[in-house]
Amino acid sequence: MLKERESCVLCAVKHIAQARVLLLEMNNGYPQHYFFALGHLAEAEDELSKHHPSLRIYLRQLRKSLELNRDFSYPFSEAVLRVAVQGEHEVTKRVQAIEAEFEGKTLEELRQSWTQIQK
Repeated sequence: MLKERESCVLCAVKHIAQARVLLLEMNNGYPQHYFFALGHLAEAEDELSKHHPSLRIYLRQLRKSLELNRDFSYPFSEAVLRVAVQGEHEVTKRVQAIEAEFEGKTLEELRQSWTQIQK
């Protein structure tokens, strides 16, 4: 069962990259790292479960392919780029929302907002 938590696109990218490192280690004589890599790929999916179901499904399909065939050529670069692009969109939306929230406010109103944020 998937956990309901906020999506973290950057976290998903981190897990995908870590899985790549672990698979390289597997090929250098550490066969148990295969299972650690699968765990990181599952974590990447979980990081996307709440707000990015299509990306989660995409990553799950790739992980399942790797589970069925250790020689599967996981497209790490494609996966990282596909997820990272979504992250860029999220950051842009958040910045725009923050800018809209403070647009047209006086310096005093901004100071009051800052004071409340710090509490």
